[in-house]
Amino acid sequence: MPSPPFCLRFLVIAAFVLLSSGCGPSKPPAHSPQPAQNEHSAAPAKEAGSASPETAPGQDDPNRTCRDERAIGDSERNRSACFHLQPGATTTKVVKQQVPGKTAKAGKTATSSTKKGQKTVAKAPATAVTKVVQTTGRCQPQSLIYARCRTGFMTCRLGDTSPVQWFACAKKNGSTSSTPVVGSVVVLDVNTRRGMPTGHPAYVEAVKKNQDGTWSLRISHTNYDRKCHLDQDATVLFDTKRMTASFATGPWSTWAKDLKALGFILR
Repeated sequence: MPSPPFCLRFLVIAAFVLLSSGCGPSKPPAHSPQPAQNEHSAAPAKEAGSASPETAPGQDDPNRTCRDERAIGDSERNRSACFHLQPGATTTKVVKQQVPGKTAKAGKTATSSTKKGQKTVAKAPATAVTKVVQTTGRCQPQSLIYARCRTGFMTCRLGDTSPVQWFACAKKNGSTSSTPVVGSVVVLDVNTRRGMPTGHPAYVEAVKKNQDGTWSLRISHTNYDRKCHLDQDATVLFDTKRMTASFATGPWSTWAKDLKALGFILR
């Protein structure tokens, strides 16, 4: 059996070990405050109901976009890059063609092959004629080309696609909406009276919902004058119930009222 002094030494050593290992009370660490969440972080944006690629087409959310903010920002920076007026090239060629000669009437004859007093017609020989023909090609950018450049939407490329054909294809693919969306393309329907036999597209720069349920759009489009010029930031009043667009500013503001619209291409 160990002697008492040995036990005393053992207790002293054990107490020292416990104290050195942190078993004694310690000062609590200073509290580090949690960093405030960024307003652009994913979670708060989702709670606030901001746009996401999965937002259903047609939802009345004025902040909803069909592309991410970076793509829209790129489009804003590329406003000038997508437009560089290029008049159509004029080609000249010489064309030779045979033009029938004028016919001449002969006098009265009385031969065994014709009836007495009948007039006969004499045909003149054809004449070779040389013509100079000038042909002017289409100017650039056409309205659809500009809309594709601004949006980056390269879907439904069906050759020389018209705006109404593009919209029909996009609608079939589920990529259209009847509600204005920032970064989309609004497509006006065919209007032969106004010289739009294939419809007309415009890029949607911004949207704002009005108290009466209509929308104020800011749009940019080219070839509004059939000379490929650019009209930027025109104000358009869009009625979702009637699906009509009325220009309040820009070159079309004097006549473009209640134009029938097909809707908006999203991607």
